[in-house]
Amino acid sequence: MKSIKEVLVSRDDMSEEEAEALISEATEQFHRYLDQGDLESAYYICEEYFGLEPDYLTQLIG
Repeated sequence: MKSIKEVLVSRDDMSEEEAEALISEATEQFHRYLDQGDLESAYYICEEYFGLEPDYLTQLIG
């Protein structure tokens, strides 16, 4: 499986810096959802930010 960054750069024609910034923003939002106990939103964060299935979620956890 490609990394989220690889997908954003190739699919969305983002620069690496833009992709990293968006991933950072999504990671922060993911942790906010967890802190709020909003597990459903946390589960779907990759769809919300990147249009990707939850399989990519593990990349935001690490």
